[in-house]
Amino acid sequence: MSLRPGNNKKKGQKHQNTYTYHHNKGSLVSRKILSSPLDLLCERCLEILSWKVKYNKYHPLKNPAKCNQCLGKNVYKAYRTICDSCATKDGKKRCTKCGEEVENYAKPDVRNNPEAGIKKKSPVMELVKTLKKKYQKTVYRKINTGVRIDYDEEKGIIDEETKEVIIPLEKIIKSDDDDEDNGEDENENDIDENDNDNEEEDKKEEKNGIKDNKEIKKEFINGQEGEDIDTSSKPEENE
Repeated sequence: MSLRPGNNKKKGQKHQNTYTYHHNKGSLVSRKILSSPLDLLCERCLEILSWKVKYNKYHPLKNPAKCNQCLGKNVYKAYRTICDSCATKDGKKRCTKCGEEVENYAKPDVRNNPEAGIKKKSPVMELVKTLKKKYQKTVYRKINTGVRIDYDEEKGIIDEETKEVIIPLEKIIKSDDDDEDNGEDENENDIDENDNDNEEEDKKEEKNGIKDNKEIKKEFINGQEGEDIDTSSKPEENE
């Protein structure tokens, strides 16, 4: 490269990336990194740790670290210099990474918010559990991307912000009828001549389960449950 003035323009790197890094969905390490808590941080430190999480540069702690203020081994989060109790001591707010005082903590992503799993159960998720497996997976995929779901009496299960329909009301009602028909067919195919008494009891339990699902859906359709909901955390799927 010439050293003459005006010819010192920097060139880009030789091998340009054509696409961004993507985590391996089947990796347990990637799941642990993506679910790492990013709370009690200032804006700058949150940006730094969010970048590390996004590009797989984040290394979770294996053993508790030492706090620089109380000198106890109370630091359970990676890249932190002080523990959570010292960060909020005396009514002050300190960043757990750089230790500087801040007015308000930066808001972490839904996935990295440890308070998300503490909030109360959503009545909409009780409705989701009564749907078919394919509809449940559709809702869970939306929740994993940070979408907050809500129930509309006319549309069905929708996105709380964009009002986009995720599961139409017709499919919610129709899935109930399909479950009842499938339950009757399965019961007829499983009948044995030697165990008639046991099969009749199984039929009653299955019908009672279908009735419970019907009651939950009727409550939502009639608008009996109108409480504020929070769907930031994904519930455990029924196996």
